[in-house]
Amino acid sequence: MRRLYWVAWVAWVLVSGCEPPSSQRARSAFVVNPEAIDFGAAAVGRTKSLKLRVTNGGRASYRVEGAVSSIPNVTVPSFAPFTLSGGGEREIEVLFKPDVEGPVQGSLELITDADSRGDVPVLGRGVKAFVEVPETELDFGNVAMGLVEMRQVTVRNPSDVESPLELSLQGTDADQFTAERGEAEMLAPGESRVVSVAFAPKRLGSASAELRVAVCEGCEPAVVPLRGTGVASKLEVTPLRLDFGRVALGASAEQSITVRNQGNLPLRWSGVVLQDNPGNVYRVVSTPVVSGGALEPGAVVEVRVAFLPTALGRAGEGRVEVGVHEQGSSAPGPKVSLVGEGGTSCVSVLPRELDFGVVAEGMTATRSVEVVNRCRDSVLVNNLRLDTAQGGYFTLAQAPASVTVPPGQSSYVGITFSPRTGTARASTGQLAVTVRSGGTLSTEAVGLKGTGRVFQPCQFQLPEHLRFGKVPVGAEVSMGLVLRNTGTQPCYLASMQLATGSAPSFTSRTVRNGVLLPGAKTTLVVRFKPDAEGPFEGLAEAWVNHPTQGHPLVALSGEGVRGCFAIQPTTVDFGLTKLACGPRTRELLAINDCVGPVQVAGMALEQTGTEFQVGPMNAFPSQLAPGARVKLTARYEPVDDGIDAAALRFRLEDGSEYTAGLLGKGATKAEQTDRFLQESKAKVDVLFVVDNSGSMMEEQQSLGQNFAAFLSAATASSVDYRIGVTTTGLESSPGGWSECPGGAQGGENGRLFPVDNSRPRIITPATANAAGVFADNTKVGVCHWNEQGLDAAHRALSDPLLYNQDDTRTQQPNDGNGGFLRPDAKLAIIFLSDEEDFSAQPVSFYETYFLALKGNDKTKLSINAIVGPMDLATCPTSSSSGSRYIQLAQATGGVVESICTPNWAASLEKLSNSAFGPNRKFPLTQVPADTARIVVTVDGVLVTTGWEYDAATNSVIFERDAAPAPGTWVEVTYPLGCN
Repeated sequence: MRRLYWVAWVAWVLVSGCEPPSSQRARSAFVVNPEAIDFGAAAVGRTKSLKLRVTNGGRASYRVEGAVSSIPNVTVPSFAPFTLSGGGEREIEVLFKPDVEGPVQGSLELITDADSRGDVPVLGRGVKAFVEVPETELDFGNVAMGLVEMRQVTVRNPSDVESPLELSLQGTDADQFTAERGEAEMLAPGESRVVSVAFAPKRLGSASAELRVAVCEGCEPAVVPLRGTGVASKLEVTPLRLDFGRVALGASAEQSITVRNQGNLPLRWSGVVLQDNPGNVYRVVSTPVVSGGALEPGAVVEVRVAFLPTALGRAGEGRVEVGVHEQGSSAPGPKVSLVGEGGTSCVSVLPRELDFGVVAEGMTATRSVEVVNRCRDSVLVNNLRLDTAQGGYFTLAQAPASVTVPPGQSSYVGITFSPRTGTARASTGQLAVTVRSGGTLSTEAVGLKGTGRVFQPCQFQLPEHLRFGKVPVGAEVSMGLVLRNTGTQPCYLASMQLATGSAPSFTSRTVRNGVLLPGAKTTLVVRFKPDAEGPFEGLAEAWVNHPTQGHPLVALSGEGVRGCFAIQPTTVDFGLTKLACGPRTRELLAINDCVGPVQVAGMALEQTGTEFQVGPMNAFPSQLAPGARVKLTARYEPVDDGIDAAALRFRLEDGSEYTAGLLGKGATKAEQTDRFLQESKAKVDVLFVVDNSGSMMEEQQSLGQNFAAFLSAATASSVDYRIGVTTTGLESSPGGWSECPGGAQGGENGRLFPVDNSRPRIITPATANAAGVFADNTKVGVCHWNEQGLDAAHRALSDPLLYNQDDTRTQQPNDGNGGFLRPDAKLAIIFLSDEEDFSAQPVSFYETYFLALKGNDKTKLSINAIVGPMDLATCPTSSSSGSRYIQLAQATGGVVESICTPNWAASLEKLSNSAFGPNRKFPLTQVPADTARIVVTVDGVLVTTGWEYDAATNSVIFERDAAPAPGTWVEVTYPLGCN
């Protein structure tokens, strides 16, 4: 018997020992890419598709059973349930087919047993299409060099108004394709037109491109795929132009000139001479002494020059001659231009005067002063000092402390004004802010003023509860909380805002202090965006002058749901409307995506005024059949200045309530001013595509040796860059006359060099010896024969390399390009080749793709080329013209330089300005009524040339050479229209 007990005990130990405690179990990790699905604009009635990659970032496996959307119009094609083991991934297709104009927001829930939730936010926007295009591929087949093959595609205008026909060819091989729309730029109502497309191969090998046809304003164009087959100088001086930017009067700025002997013989060195110095504002700070007066091969020296402005405005151009010569030569040395501007401090404190207006005695008002850092480096804000000259009290809203402000960012200082009892006159004071930038101290002052007044107790109307009802998870409903003065005397409002402790799903912007005249109102716009199912609560608060009811509170409530009934859009925002322009109208839909009918018991419009109307009001009560959509029209006509809000309620038979928010803003003013701060520290991702064929050894060396020249603009603007190099080789080329280094035998296939990770593959400002690493990374070898640079760039910046650390198709570990491309950074691509490109697609295909990577924002894309020129007589060492590279660079406004450039430093400086130059596009918040009356100022100075208005993007775009300098304020003022 004892033996049986012993056996049982041993068995229990063995069984229990196979199951670790829950705290030690491996966990799964649900990861999706992208984290939010943004379809952008999509034509009404057309389906748009995106891919969602689901990854298991943990060790334990989990199962995905299906997917459910919280809103109609967003669907997931059925798929078989699958299991993801640790590290596994799977793509799921998500479809968006809008039925009505307007924004759509919601979420997609992946049904999974993972340890974390499978919720993915979804958003998109429906727009009306004006051109129909069959998106079927045009295959030109094999076409002999020198011949032309034709195909046709038919487009149609389905609307009852004229529509523009806008075509473009994009892609790496677009220069081999041609498309013409015909003589007429417009399509008549109902007109069908045949568009002829030609393929004339210029290079051997496959070619592809895309014919893009605009189908609606703001949305992605229809795409018809097209397919067919068919030295170093001895001396480097960088930079050749020192731009000191804006320097405050009384301060100084220094920059350096680097001189490098890249030849095989010593050069004679005699220092530097300041030749031109208008206004005596430039000074040579240091000149190195070279032993024996000779700059030996490979030697590098640095000269430092200072700028000390004495007057506001741009200083005259100076010039420094660098005394370096070949032995026995009497020719003058290279000259470096010097430019700078005298101005105010690169730190702005705004506004220059803070006016609190009228404040009730016994109450306070708090407003903020913004400290904007327009410098290239971080600044320290400290020693805040407040002085009251007369009247009431000005105090800091928070304890004084030193604050570091990074370049291009802001810090806020809160100031509170408390009127002095019995003092009717205006109160004045001053805030002094001391800023330390490097070794320079400056003090900025802000004038303060306010007036105290005695008010009668405020008589007001404010709801006790703001109900959002049921809102699909991930969607957003905006509603207005209206406080109205119902008395006969002015009412003082100190502020209206969300109370601390409200659920994070509620957001708003605080309403500042002010005086409400009898009958006047102010509106706090509250937004509710649930991130999960279930109820949410919050609290809004106001402060008014009343002895017992001066702090009214408003309860906020809403519920996140995943249902099959929805209102789209959930918020109808009419934007800014001039009072004299008449009403605006927008459409919205009540949608039943349930498997059975839904009974809508009623619809009601709640508002404090009469600005909004919705019709037909007799649409409900009604039973909606499965799949039914009921179209409603909302109308907005403001009667006074300010924000108007209303709630459109839909009550279902089961008692549940859905709400759509209506917003608008009335204005009598005739002008709008948009204000922009030019970036001081931009982000730029740079991809070099270097030819690794047999004739490229000298050019590779020249590129690597002149890295400092390329970084000149980046250094001057403190750019946060990431630089990578790949080759024009797609397939490995072993066994030739030369071996290529890096681990891929010349076949990088878009992977960043070196794929064996023997050196850093992504160079950043923090990379040790960045110039040396870059020089080595550009020595990609000369083993290949087939130059396909455009395809290489495309593959480097597309799946599966772009977002993965490892390319699973190869044996090398960690050879993916994950971490190179940043969504918020500018993308610069630079091609270096002495041969034509033989990639598979037409040039328009690659242009289309690279633009799409940056959201079709041309200011975020810079494509440049150092290639064989079109006139080969000027470049006898080039094998052929790089016409495809040139076409792509010119189509994107990039820089083209000859591969036979006699001065690599100067050529790379031009590319540096293109890649790292400042932002040139400034989107406007409203549509100007008269574009001829647009007024542009930069730091308060009127600018009449060097920019243009782009109606397609409703933006002011500066020419490349006229772009505002980093840290400047750009203001665009224009008249408002009625559209």
